[in-house]
Amino acid sequence: MTRRLYILLLRLHPAPFRQRFGEEMLGIFDQSAQNFSLLADGFISLFRQRTLRRHAIAFSPPVGVPLFYSAAPEVPPANVFVPGALISLLAFSLIYFVMSHRWQQTRLIVGSHHPSPSHILGAHTEARADADLPAEVKLQPYPFHPPISPYFRLLLVLGVLDADQDNVISAAEIENAPAALWKLDKNHDGRLTAEECGLKPDPNLDPLFLGRVRLTFMRVHPVLAALDTNHDGEISADEIRNAAAALRTLDTNGDGKLVEGELVPDRAVLMASNIMLDLDRNGDGRISREERKGPIAARFRDILDRADRDGKGYVTEEDLVREFYRR
Repeated sequence: MTRRLYILLLRLHPAPFRQRFGEEMLGIFDQSAQNFSLLADGFISLFRQRTLRRHAIAFSPPVGVPLFYSAAPEVPPANVFVPGALISLLAFSLIYFVMSHRWQQTRLIVGSHHPSPSHILGAHTEARADADLPAEVKLQPYPFHPPISPYFRLLLVLGVLDADQDNVISAAEIENAPAALWKLDKNHDGRLTAEECGLKPDPNLDPLFLGRVRLTFMRVHPVLAALDTNHDGEISADEIRNAAAALRTLDTNGDGKLVEGELVPDRAVLMASNIMLDLDRNGDGRISREERKGPIAARFRDILDRADRDGKGYVTEEDLVREFYRR
């Protein structure tokens, strides 16, 4: 029954393959005691010929070259491995000798002038700052380089001012502020809009509401508010030229540079301005009792009720800021 199944498998093979190899495969099957193994091999051969070699062209093997050969199960004797082992040992010994006995050795001092605190174990450098290293290990960016602050990424103005990307606007970068800000003037109209400074508004916003969004954006961010001295929502050419002096007004500790703590907006002002944009629908600067109705206002009802402490019937942004400070 096994032989009949094997013959059936041979008949299912492509005709060119069956004509070339069929008799030889059947002869090997009849002479072998491992019929089940050859039966499995027959299934694999059928799959291979019908799928992987469907377009194979029949060929005639060279005369005297066997089409199939069954390797003997015996393992080669151990003595045949000895020459190979000796040749390998000799080759490795020769390579080692050449590497360790070079006629001219080049000594290199590999190091870095920039110790990195990013390793689990401290990595200290012994190289002098004035020494020339033949080879220096360098990474870009350096491992100790701080990542760029998300706030510096949000405000394109801070991105161009912070030329070395260390999250600090140095004294030199403050002096270079006008030249840096001109890079944001993409349309070359001589002024910077809120969008050119980093605002990404919804394109479907009503034009009137979009104007309020722009003004709020320029007002709540200290660096933009300082640059936009007339608070019209844009940084004009004159304001760009006066940028260095405007930025120095943000240097609260007088150290000549601006760090992130001196540049981020006040949290209470930021939250209050967002609530005003959401609820002050007529843009009069007040959230009336009527505007305090609805699903959006319901989320802020508690803070709005407390902000209207004197019962005047409306809430301003200043009322909200004071209430946030109380909390």
